Amino acid sequence: MKSIRMIGAAIVGLGLAAGVTAQGSDPISDTAAVYATYQSDVTDVKEKPLTSAGDIDHALNSLGGHNADQLSKGWIAYSALIASQNPEYRAAIRDIESFYGRDVFESGMRNDVRYARSLQGGDNAVSSALTATEADSRRLNSAAAYVKEQAYSLQASGWAKAKIGNSGSKAKKLDSSQATGIPAKLGLLSAMNAKDIDSVLVQAGSSGAPSLWDNVSGAASAIRFPAAMTSGLTGKRKRVKFGKEPVADQIATLAAYRVLGASTEKNASQINSAMAERETKGCLNMANLNLQQCVAAANQQYEVPFCIGEHALSDVGKCIGGVYQ
Repeated sequence: MKSIRMIGAAIVGLGLAAGVTAQGSDPISDTAAVYATYQSDVTDVKEKPLTSAGDIDHALNSLGGHNADQLSKGWIAYSALIASQNPEYRAAIRDIESFYGRDVFESGMRNDVRYARSLQGGDNAVSSALTATEADSRRLNSAAAYVKEQAYSLQASGWAKAKIGNSGSKAKKLDSSQATGIPAKLGLLSAMNAKDIDSVLVQAGSSGAPSLWDNVSGAASAIRFPAAMTSGLTGKRKRVKFGKEPVADQIATLAAYRVLGASTEKNASQINSAMAERETKGCLNMANLNLQQCVAAANQQYEVPFCIGEHALSDVGKCIGGVYQ
């Protein structure tokens, strides 16, 4: 199997050189690229210590400037991409489509939000997505601990003890960014739409697999998905937490559209509806508001990393992690 590491880099290079945009090729993959963009910025913060006020501002704006609705949809879209890899689920969808026709199948999904997940392999497909979510949530908690530790260690640095003086302005800038959101990076749009991306997504949903995003940074030249692993992955699959079944149903529905290759204008309304999830969006919106308040109350530079770690990282991990058990 060809290494996705090389494929991702090649695609990004071509996209940037030619000024090509991947947006519009597949709305599910395009939306997932928003989540990928956030995770790529997490990598950058994990790998580079905060050494100046400019570093702190960059981390704050890149991690804390995401729109709650867009990031929530991005996570659900990514989850659907993972779920769509389950072979049993894919086979069930194809069998029903070939026997009854695509229109009948799509009508079933429109009429019953639980229909797609009730198909053979549906629960296992969603379980794969939640397994990937757990790895992502652990990664965010780890990054949060690293950033918050710097809030303490930086107290020994003269520049970090300097008064901010414009904390209210920082909070307003965040509010403005969160209202519009941070668009998906071109390189990640290209990578998420790559023909070979499925072999990467299969691995990401495997029990015991690390987070897909550990090797993906914000730099276009550093989009290196891990090469596929065939052994050595052990772990317990995740189940849907009681009361979170509607989210699981939406992930399964979106995954079914992806398997069908039915991400067309005709289904745009249904696909957008499957991506929209009120509770996760609300949780992320509260994290954004808490981040604004925390930043507005900060007096010295070293206090801001704590806000970033607590609300732009840890809280996000809790929001997406609230779906599985």
